[in-house]
Amino acid sequence: MRENGMTKTLFFYQNNEIGMCFGTSPKGKASYNEYYALDRRISLKTELQWRETVQLQNILRFADIWEDFPAIGLTLIDAEFKGGDEDQRIDLLYLRNDGGILPCELKIGGDAKDSHGQLIRYMADLRFQTLDMAFLKDRHQHFLGYLTDQVAKDIHIQKFNEFLSANVISDKFIRLLPRSGILIDEGFPSQLLKAVRYLNNEAGFAIRLLKIVPYVAATWKPDETEFIMRLDFYDVQ
Repeated sequence: MRENGMTKTLFFYQNNEIGMCFGTSPKGKASYNEYYALDRRISLKTELQWRETVQLQNILRFADIWEDFPAIGLTLIDAEFKGGDEDQRIDLLYLRNDGGILPCELKIGGDAKDSHGQLIRYMADLRFQTLDMAFLKDRHQHFLGYLTDQVAKDIHIQKFNEFLSANVISDKFIRLLPRSGILIDEGFPSQLLKAVRYLNNEAGFAIRLLKIVPYVAATWKPDETEFIMRLDFYDVQ
């Protein structure tokens, strides 16, 4: 499979006073040119010591304030929740602009061989749930419960309601997208790539792979307290 163009980019700025901030436009004093000049790829897991839920999932939760993130036509419904009867927790759940619902599995480190199996288990569990407007609103209330900042809550509420209204989503359109989901990781081992290609091409699945690639300056060191980083999201085909 191949990377098929960048879908989205997040720009990070780290310093002692404010910690780490990020957004869809350059942060700190750096310009677009400085961010796009970053060419050293690092590992979020081994070099930045990020973890799936503590850093990556929280970033994707917050990033839902921006339209069409991490892909066009999607908005986030909920994160880190039990999707049905099974003892398992879905990392992220997205709503498509036509009322379709699909789960997302997050990994970090780029060495997970069987994350598509987890994604399929989420699909199967959701298949037996009642998916309607009440489900969406309950799940989004659960999502809002993670937020402690009222301004952030208000932004997410407004975006969610505008998404429903703009796309005229009602009970009759809400359904689980058949055999569909998203995998997000720093990389995808050949075993997983072959399995997903088989499922997509031969078994009617529509599993989307988003590869996250962090870039820093060539002189960057793990103990630096002030630096900039670009995080690119690529579609992998």
